[in-house]
Amino acid sequence: MRSATTTIKALLASMALLLASYSESQGQDLQSAYFIDNYTYSYHLNPAFTTKKSFIGGPLSNLNSGTNSNVGLSTFFYPHDGKLATFMHPSVDREQFLSKLHETNKIGINISYNVASVGYWTKVRNRDVFQTFDISLRNNTSAKIPYGLFDFMKGGGEHFVYDLSNVFGYTRTFLEFASGAAVKFDKLTLGARAKLLLGTNKIDLKVNHMIAELDGLSWSIQSYGSITGAGGGISDKTKKGALSDDYDVMDWDGVKWKPFGFGGVGGAIDLGVKYEINDYINISASVNDLGFIVWRNKVNAINAGKTYIIQMEAIDSEKGSILGVVNDVINKFKSVYEFFPEKNNFSTQSLSINANLGAEFKMPFYNKMSVGILATTRNSHVNRYNELRMSLNAAPLKWLSFSLSTAYTTFGWELGGMVNVYAKKFSAYIGSDSYYFNMNSQFIPLYEANVHVVLGVNYLLSRNPFKKRR
Repeated sequence: MRSATTTIKALLASMALLLASYSESQGQDLQSAYFIDNYTYSYHLNPAFTTKKSFIGGPLSNLNSGTNSNVGLSTFFYPHDGKLATFMHPSVDREQFLSKLHETNKIGINISYNVASVGYWTKVRNRDVFQTFDISLRNNTSAKIPYGLFDFMKGGGEHFVYDLSNVFGYTRTFLEFASGAAVKFDKLTLGARAKLLLGTNKIDLKVNHMIAELDGLSWSIQSYGSITGAGGGISDKTKKGALSDDYDVMDWDGVKWKPFGFGGVGGAIDLGVKYEINDYINISASVNDLGFIVWRNKVNAINAGKTYIIQMEAIDSEKGSILGVVNDVINKFKSVYEFFPEKNNFSTQSLSINANLGAEFKMPFYNKMSVGILATTRNSHVNRYNELRMSLNAAPLKWLSFSLSTAYTTFGWELGGMVNVYAKKFSAYIGSDSYYFNMNSQFIPLYEANVHVVLGVNYLLSRNPFKKRR
């Protein structure tokens, strides 16, 4: 049986790994594709963008996955006896581990999966209109973990009081139904998309203040924080509180969470504009995900400054699976954060707003080549993301276009690119905003987990499928 000091460090280490295992990046589509000719889903970046042909997309038409972070796999895992050990293993040098961290360690993941989509050209009052419909499944996850938390976990027990404040994280999953249109007015194109959002589940973690103090063989923890959950399929029951029988709290064992139950409804809009100054220069701007989701079945765990004494049993962070350690962590943490039933059953949360401002300059000596400059900003509630990207774009053939780009972002320099095939009956593309040479055999970045990959295949149409033939 290990000491309480070692055990609570294992507890917090597992919390950090749990947050790090969730993977928020670009809130829309691939930034390297912003200036690509005839990229099918360019209207995800800016609803004023269009393509030449109508299209139909199915389950493999747009797979979008991205991760932003200022830490990577090698920060948390180290080789030991032919296997990977966590940073809590005694063989991992404390200074080596801490030297890889930042004052604030940020991790985020965004995943979007296209279920079905269609886009087509039509005429409305003698104006060309490009209309689109999409059904997508999306997940946003983000976390912020301070340096002090990791310092405590690898501190070796030389201190008795630790400040573990400012730990934030959230995750949410929702289904998106979107309808959009882009209208051309000579050199000006205006676009908009309206979205119906059906949420499944969400979790918000906020630890604004936490002080851990060693008292003999136990720890006293004083904390101001909250954990809010909401979603479909949640049922609950109560039990008496841990400190006394004078109040009721949520019974953790009675909270049932169905992963795909619908627990929220909301709406959002995307707005975009594109203006062709002349034959060589055009500018564009867009604001995406202006909206919110109202969640039901809200449960709220709060700790408003009460002090809890925790007698910890040993948690083996050196052997066994991470999943098993996390399960032990959850069981131990029940006594620190108690769920109080609330009369207000609903919770409202805005989406992560994404804004783009771009300018494209075509080469006068070769009008099939251009240079693009794109500024992007996004607020994810936990981490703010900013990016300035420059790209070289070319369409040497009618059916082929590509882009090479470099960007300076909140998480450092990135190198990206995309190849887009736009044939007679189909389009296919693959691209990434971030490419790193330092990856392991599973293609996971070792030092900074900044990866955003998009790929897909669509069927192209020569006519409007919704318009009857004469």
